[in-house]
Amino acid sequence: MFNLFRSREKSVRYMLGAILVVISLSMLLYLIPGGPGGASAANQNVVATVGGSKITVNDVQQTIDRMVGNQPGVPRALLATYAPAIVNQMVEMYAKAYKAKQLGLSVSDDELATYIQRMVSQQTGGHFDKATYAAMVEQRGFSVPQFEDFLRVSLLASRYDTIAANSLVVTDDEARREYQRENEKVSLQYIQFSQKDFTKKVNTNPTAVKAWFDKNRSQFQIPEKRSFDLIVGSDADFAQAVNVSDANLHKQYQDNIDAYSTPERVEVRHILIKTTDVPKEEVPKLKAKAEDILKQLKGGADFAKLAKKDSQDPGSAAKGGDLGWIVRGQTVPAFEKAAFSLKPGQLSDVITTEYGFHIIQVLAHQQPRTQSFDEVKPQLLAETRKQIGDDNMQKAVTDARDEIARNPSQAESLAKKYGLKFFKVDQAASGAVLPDINSQPEVSNAVFADAKGEVTQVISLDKIGKAAFAAVTNIFPPRQANFDEVQKDVIDRYTTEQATELMQAAAKQAVEQAKKGQSLESVAKQFGGEVKSAQAFTIMGAAEGIGPAKTVEAAFSAKTKVGDTFGPVTQANSAFVCKVTEKTPADMSKFEASREDMIQTVKQQKAQVQQGLFSDSVVAELEKQGVVKLNTQAIDRLIASYKS
Repeated sequence: MFNLFRSREKSVRYMLGAILVVISLSMLLYLIPGGPGGASAANQNVVATVGGSKITVNDVQQTIDRMVGNQPGVPRALLATYAPAIVNQMVEMYAKAYKAKQLGLSVSDDELATYIQRMVSQQTGGHFDKATYAAMVEQRGFSVPQFEDFLRVSLLASRYDTIAANSLVVTDDEARREYQRENEKVSLQYIQFSQKDFTKKVNTNPTAVKAWFDKNRSQFQIPEKRSFDLIVGSDADFAQAVNVSDANLHKQYQDNIDAYSTPERVEVRHILIKTTDVPKEEVPKLKAKAEDILKQLKGGADFAKLAKKDSQDPGSAAKGGDLGWIVRGQTVPAFEKAAFSLKPGQLSDVITTEYGFHIIQVLAHQQPRTQSFDEVKPQLLAETRKQIGDDNMQKAVTDARDEIARNPSQAESLAKKYGLKFFKVDQAASGAVLPDINSQPEVSNAVFADAKGEVTQVISLDKIGKAAFAAVTNIFPPRQANFDEVQKDVIDRYTTEQATELMQAAAKQAVEQAKKGQSLESVAKQFGGEVKSAQAFTIMGAAEGIGPAKTVEAAFSAKTKVGDTFGPVTQANSAFVCKVTEKTPADMSKFEASREDMIQTVKQQKAQVQQGLFSDSVVAELEKQGVVKLNTQAIDRLIASYKS
């Protein structure tokens, strides 16, 4: 079902182009409820139900953990703001999927398969196969069926969004106004005031700094910290102690002989000139281009260089067209027939498939074969040692955890007894880098969830081949910092704030003088600066030397005339005093060529404005019907758990 270069129905392509193009595999995985290892929904506080679907406290907590997993040190109090947003996002998605089903919409197996292929290929640079897909899902702790069930819900919700978006109407006048807005050009002169230039002017007298700290003392907090004994097991350490006999390995080899057999395969690279979504009249030109590339290759041109330059396959072009090894059934028939008929080093003619024109070169061709025992023995030995070592490590960590829970004062000696590493961690903040395991949010979260004297459950850290648990020995509540503890941070923030205020004051004074008729040049000279120019740019572009055009959006206002001064405008630690030197209206004679693009742009703008209101109305309607039920008490407890 997931073949490379798989053909797609046009209707499917259009549908997929309209729904969730921006969703990545990782983002979807954030929102999948009920990950492995968590308690079942029946044992959790349900924060919301949508029809027959339940969203639990555990679901939301796991989602937040996945979202901040790569951002160690995020304050728990900040996570309290994530919780209601995640609940809302989940409820809205399931509510819109429910409405989509009511309208008779569905997602077929073929549509789901095509979308998954497209999504995973984007994550892997164009490569896709079942094993890669399953690994990407399972590495994040989910089963393939669980992921696909959730993906159906997401796609259904997006279809419902698409229906709403398509119902929006854009008038010709609205499209014209947007074209005019996007294509009007402005030129500026400006004076730049930089924060760093005012740093030396800040009064850093210790008395002034201390007074500022006393006024802003509440901004400087020492977060909750904890001391704990950390016990870590590594499957690599246990694997080294495993002895495996040749007889054992021979038996495994014979029992799994099929795993060491490889089918006929070829290593190929290709150059693709795409014809998908191209007008028919353009196809002959593209074929001529492919034939010209083939001629260059036959004349001795470098295949990899031409692939990087001309190939339109996003997954392989950057790699010189390299597709690696492929087997029969993995590509579309025409591609396969050509690839398996070529000898190593040989070039194909121009091959036509539903994707376009291909030029294929075979780098190697291997016939079916079975690896010998001697060939696979090193790999088999390493895998067996790892498996046994992991099992032994997991048992040792579990047994040690149970014994330490009964005798926490003996943690160090008991860790040594079971062949585990012991670390005494003193006053660590949430998300701190921990000995031997670096930043592992699962461990930090467990430590900060337990009370003093408690021992966390064993936490499997499969990605790094380890498992760990901790015994909490002391808790240091959050408190306001003393000046001496944060003196450097205080000085830095005080200096930055004061320099910014001085910069803004100078820029404001410069604007006032310019508006009174003083030339920009004389104003710049007075403040030790210079007048610079930003050549003509549109609202969709950037003002040279300043930044995105939206920063100086006032220049495009109908109220702002040529010669007017405005500001100060703040951008990237600078303040700008700006003067409009030229305004060029959009060339409306070119509007017709962009009419459809402008209609789509305005429609998207309307959709963004209305999306939140639309989602709210769907949820509100289903709440009235009793389909959506929110448990506000459970949500409040969830939020409070992050604030405590």
